[in-house]
Amino acid sequence: VLCLEKVGAITKGAKVLDMCASPGSKTLQALEIVVSSIDAKTRGRVIANDVHPKRLDSLREAIHRSGVPAEFTDRVTYTNFDASVFPFPKSKKLFDAIICDVPCSGCGTIRKDPHILPMWSPRTSNELHVLQLKILLRAMELIKKGGVVCYSTCSLNPIEDEAVVSAALREVNGDDARYQLLDWPEELLPGFIKRPGVDKWNVGFYDENKLEKDDDDFGSISFYDSYNDAVEADVEEANASFWPHTTNKEQSLHRCS
Repeated sequence: VLCLEKVGAITKGAKVLDMCASPGSKTLQALEIVVSSIDAKTRGRVIANDVHPKRLDSLREAIHRSGVPAEFTDRVTYTNFDASVFPFPKSKKLFDAIICDVPCSGCGTIRKDPHILPMWSPRTSNELHVLQLKILLRAMELIKKGGVVCYSTCSLNPIEDEAVVSAALREVNGDDARYQLLDWPEELLPGFIKRPGVDKWNVGFYDENKLEKDDDDFGSISFYDSYNDAVEADVEEANASFWPHTTNKEQSLHRCS
């Protein structure tokens, strides 16, 4: 949210969509900027969407418990849609900014939530990749010209990050490069440590039936250099967008920090 504010996408009076809004911290942060003052000319709005009704109820309760005045929280609209098919606004006015914090494996939070590690396998990220890509593509359809989409996960796996961004750019851009990645605003959060995105990564698949040793109980992970190699090995879950593409360097994926 701070990044979207710094690049001028979220301002007073802006129309913002939080596609996967629960538990609500991002929605509240955006709301504080959008309705920093209420008047007839700058009536901004935040659309807080979540596909799970119970999570949406919790989000609504959290907003009302936040202490933010009702005249501000009234500028939040709650919706219960699958983010990958979120409907176009009936007003035909697209969004100034879209927060796209998608469902993910959470493998980047292992230090905080160590229980994630024993449950993790490449299959988790591979299965989520398809949904993440659909949500990002929908966000790119819903953003207005000059607007900004912020895509984020709690994962360090490129299959959920750079691979999704790269595939989305290839699908929507064609030859005209209508969508571009933005640099992180250098003046934002001085001292904040980040790493550049990557344009090469390995793609692995977990096979519970492939045992490397006679006494193995839990299968093993196989890596494939290309989509065709995986198809030839009869890997059913293989998707071409998992692998690095020849256009990755041109897409400036280092900006996926």
